[in-house]
Amino acid sequence: MDYGLSVPDSDLYQELKRLRRGRGVDRPDLGRYIGPETRRRCRLGSGDRESRVRAAVVTMLAELAAGLAPDLRKAAELAFGLDREFRLTTLAERESRLADLQRVSVRTARRRMNEALAALAVAGEDAPEPADDPAAGSGWRVSSLRVLFRLDTHTPELYEMRTITATREIDEITIRIGLPEAPAGVGAAEVDALFGARISAVEPRNGASSQKVVLRLPERMLPGDVHELWLRVVLPPGQPTWPHYAIVPLDPCESGTVRVRFGAELPDEVWLIDEVPYTDLREPPEKRALIQPSALGEVTREFHGLREGYGYGIAWTPF
Repeated sequence: MDYGLSVPDSDLYQELKRLRRGRGVDRPDLGRYIGPETRRRCRLGSGDRESRVRAAVVTMLAELAAGLAPDLRKAAELAFGLDREFRLTTLAERESRLADLQRVSVRTARRRMNEALAALAVAGEDAPEPADDPAAGSGWRVSSLRVLFRLDTHTPELYEMRTITATREIDEITIRIGLPEAPAGVGAAEVDALFGARISAVEPRNGASSQKVVLRLPERMLPGDVHELWLRVVLPPGQPTWPHYAIVPLDPCESGTVRVRFGAELPDEVWLIDEVPYTDLREPPEKRALIQPSALGEVTREFHGLREGYGYGIAWTPF
């Protein structure tokens, strides 16, 4: 694919090119390497803490990479060190790892990473413009989130009850439902607002396995107003799921509750996810706090003072 001669001249391209050097997103002073265009697109303010910066940048890159072809998506993930297994100290080391994984020469791996970089920049330029005021962000934050993830139904079902607080005047909110890549032919998830909102639009985002949901609120909220809403998401047949459910706030969240209900078949192990970095969620830790499901096959945990960019929830061995 020809990404055009103008791509290397774009601000976003140059900022991403700089960002992927060294440790990529794993560098401890990531905020110093974020250019103004990246910061604007991530809706980051000058005073945002490092954990929020990392969470926002990783989320942006992961969303842009999700729409790429599989070989380029893997190249992008390695280039920036998005996953734990790719946290190598230099870009050259990650190029070598990509060459091994895709069974190509290092030269080909380097070219593939460059193609992925250009593709990310194009995807970023094509994405909708963020809010003009980075400090305004989305206009709301989650103060409490209670989740029920059911694996004992025909297909998995997710119930999310949010208590939100407005940070500016809003009459709608947008949420995103992210899932693993689905095989060809698998439909979109079915989303329903049980109370507190109406579905205004459901749009595919970066492929059929990820959706953007726009919710219309019952009335305009002013800064500081609090509102509660409840969503139900039914996954289509054939849609894969990750062997975990975790709340990963992009802003500090006062409290969260995660309940997972397994079916007749229980996993070999279930363990707690408590303040785990976003990029580590898919990697089972060597030491983990095991949990025994109840006689009903349920596991529930409550969390308080959730930090942005960290995961809180339940994980289990695949079954």
